[in-house]
Amino acid sequence: MPTNFTLKLIAPDGIKYEETASEIHLPTRDGDITVLPGHMPLITLLRPGEIIIKDGSKTKELATEGGVVEITQTEVKVLADTAEEAGSLDELKITEAKKTAEHRLAQAKDEVEIADATAMLEKQLAKLSFLSKRKHKYRN
Repeated sequence: MPTNFTLKLIAPDGIKYEETASEIHLPTRDGDITVLPGHMPLITLLRPGEIIIKDGSKTKELATEGGVVEITQTEVKVLADTAEEAGSLDELKITEAKKTAEHRLAQAKDEVEIADATAMLEKQLAKLSFLSKRKHKYRN
């Protein structure tokens, strides 16, 4: 049985990862999944959350706002709306965007405005959670 698979992770600002990996943790609409070599074929949507890529002792952690993933037994392709490392995220800007989303949600007048504000809020909360985990991890 293979110990790695080919992984290609692409975001609008470029290719974030194009190598082999031994596993990838993905936040899907149906819950978090971990993909290992030989995974059953699957196409699914990503939700805001964190992507964790492992290849042996190397780990890469990225925040995402969502996207699409295609999994075959030998390859994983991720088309992410965003894929950002903790160091590139600005906590102050994210907190302000969260407040804006909360305000928009409170002022929403119809289902479309509620859905838009809820999606924006979900993205900001996922980024703040990602940053909080990284701060705790590297503080110890």
